[in-house]
Amino acid sequence: MRAPRKATRPLPSGGHLNIKNTIQRDLVILWAFIALIALVLAFLLLQLSRQGASSQISQATGQAAVSCAAMSAGLAHALSGSAGGTPRQPGADGLPARSLMQAVIDLSLRDQAGVEGGFWHPQHEVVAYAFPTYDGSGIKRDPPGAEMERIVATAQRALDGATGVTDVRPGLREAVVFAACPVTLGGVPLVGWTLKRVPVMSAGVLNQLLVAIALLLAFVIASGAWLGSTLSRWRSQSERLSRQLSHAERLATLGRVAAGMAHEIRNPIGAMRMKAENALAAPAQVREARVTGALEMVVSQTERLDALVASLLALAQPFQVQRQRIDLGAWIEERRQAHAELAERKQLRLDTALDLPSFAGGLSTTALDPVQMARALDNLLLNALAHCEPGGLIQIGARLVQDARLLLWVADDGPGVAPELRESLFDPFVSQRSGGTGLGLVLVREIVHAHGGSITLATTARGARFDMELPWRAS
Repeated sequence: MRAPRKATRPLPSGGHLNIKNTIQRDLVILWAFIALIALVLAFLLLQLSRQGASSQISQATGQAAVSCAAMSAGLAHALSGSAGGTPRQPGADGLPARSLMQAVIDLSLRDQAGVEGGFWHPQHEVVAYAFPTYDGSGIKRDPPGAEMERIVATAQRALDGATGVTDVRPGLREAVVFAACPVTLGGVPLVGWTLKRVPVMSAGVLNQLLVAIALLLAFVIASGAWLGSTLSRWRSQSERLSRQLSHAERLATLGRVAAGMAHEIRNPIGAMRMKAENALAAPAQVREARVTGALEMVVSQTERLDALVASLLALAQPFQVQRQRIDLGAWIEERRQAHAELAERKQLRLDTALDLPSFAGGLSTTALDPVQMARALDNLLLNALAHCEPGGLIQIGARLVQDARLLLWVADDGPGVAPELRESLFDPFVSQRSGGTGLGLVLVREIVHAHGGSITLATTARGARFDMELPWRAS
């Protein structure tokens, strides 16, 4: 048996394109992360800008004014309401009951976090006060003494102008916002007031933080723009390199094929020449027998050369996939029947194994070229038939795997593939079978790749199994 020759492992067909696509995908993912970081920084910058003193004070001012107006309107409504048809009347001093005013404050401010307030009268000062959202352990009922002067001034302004007013007392750690609005009680001088404290960050610290984040955001945006430009430039360069690499691969493949052809052709030519020379040099009494043997040798070697040339021509032809609607089960059975007679002569069993539950949509498909895939499947079956011993089993199987892919396989229980050949099994002129050309599996690989699939030699405990993973489209 002729020892198999080892060949250098070429880059698989389309391998450089896969590498290119992987690198491009990784760079796009990196760009997406940069864009995400930029968005997060922009959001953080916006939130920090809202923490500025002016922004917080503006929000607190609006909240205090609305709360004050709600208190005044609530008290006026409570006094004009009726209980059993009788309007509620002020007390002897003309002021509403303290409990009523307290209830109005609680109802008006219970949903206004951090807002405290009350009602003010020029002679009686603060006649009612509440802080419903106070964070302390008890109920706060005492008005803020430190702020009374500003409360009184704001309330007096509202009373004098008969309209709502607001005021702000700035501070280093906090600002205090005041709001006051008169209550319509038929001549009784009563004013509702609210107060809210606004913790403010030091302007210098906030400004420094804003500048730092703005610079970081600008750097991230500039990095994203640079990466985008690099991606665009790299895409054009990679396309040019891809064309050059494809050309280099074709030249390298041509060199390997030429070397393999020279070796494969030289051996039979040498054998035929030696036989012919021996026949010519033989004595007359044995010349006829030797000439007959030489001619038989020439015929057998010519058949081998013809098979080699036919295989090369099959590889040289462009693989134009013409997908047609087929029933996968019937197609596999047809290929089995085509080799059943040879399997019977070799005393081998040729079976099929269809995982029917995986084909929920049926066995009909338009994803395959039945003629090209028949050539691929026939090569794998002939390879298995050549290696199996009598009594062996060959199986053609199919099932659907994840992502709607068809797994089509040919498995046998023969001697398997020698470990030293597993890496170069799909290279031209690599064969462990005596008389094999080493082009059958190359043809199978090219047909599978033309369908957008892949072929691998699976790891099995015994024999060999070739898995073809192909796109699937039910029809």
